[in-house]
Amino acid sequence: MVLSPPNEQHEQAIKNLYFYKDPKETEEDIDALIEWLSKQPHLPNITDRVWLRHFLIGRKNNLQRTKKVIESYFTIRVEIPELFNEMSSDAEWIQKAVKVGKMSVLPKLTPEANRVHIIRSIENNDGDFDAMSMCKGSLKIIDYLMRREPVYGLVFLLDLKHCQLSYLLSFTPTLTKNLMRCIDEATPLRVRGVHYVNPPKFVSRLVNFFKLFMPSKIQKRIVIHETFDTLYEYIPKDVLPDEYGGTAGSIEKFEDDIMRATKEDDEWYRNMPKADLSKRPVQSNNIDMDMSGTFKKLDID
Repeated sequence: MVLSPPNEQHEQAIKNLYFYKDPKETEEDIDALIEWLSKQPHLPNITDRVWLRHFLIGRKNNLQRTKKVIESYFTIRVEIPELFNEMSSDAEWIQKAVKVGKMSVLPKLTPEANRVHIIRSIENNDGDFDAMSMCKGSLKIIDYLMRREPVYGLVFLLDLKHCQLSYLLSFTPTLTKNLMRCIDEATPLRVRGVHYVNPPKFVSRLVNFFKLFMPSKIQKRIVIHETFDTLYEYIPKDVLPDEYGGTAGSIEKFEDDIMRATKEDDEWYRNMPKADLSKRPVQSNNIDMDMSGTFKKLDID
């Protein structure tokens, strides 16, 4: 799958958001992350500089925040294993999920350098909807993106045209909270918007209920669109698929592209190192271990 890189407009937006840092300093920070990981008994010894760079940029080059999210990335997979097991493309849950819903990532970035992730229910499906599988599908796509590019921001576009009430009711409060925790705490992503299109009449009340289990910053970025015209205020037509009044191409092609592309990660998932929580040092939430293994106070914002 071809993900269009940032153009000059995107680069300026990225700099305006303070993502930019001198490349030499970034390499020094990556060295610091590798050394820090080597001294964490409960975390795998990661030396993939590209992967670490993407995490660092996603956390706006803040070294301490990057450490925190990397630790969460590995520990949460042990704490909530049901959202991360059997992630290779031949998993049975994937074959069942695609009978009910489809997912895609749009090749072009928005003017603010955000990547757009579309999830939609499909017509005349012959499968049983499983909310857990839909959550795992999104997390799998997020992994795919994080391995290939710094994700400056992610916009979710949820198409509910063929969505049944039972689908949304299957997202329990616990599952919703766990998904939000995985995205908000255990990835360097910044959720820049959640947009619902083709909403059935029952959606507004349910969305207001789901907001109770979401971080306040995400709650404020949820928009329900009765028409595509209001959607264009957030995502330009040249970024959107033809089916949404855009000019970027067929959504079915984008869905096929991401299905093929994520197969590239099968071996990575099979060999993915894991955290060992039995070895995790006991430490309070407002401290962090520096390079020499000593503790120091952190500023919490």
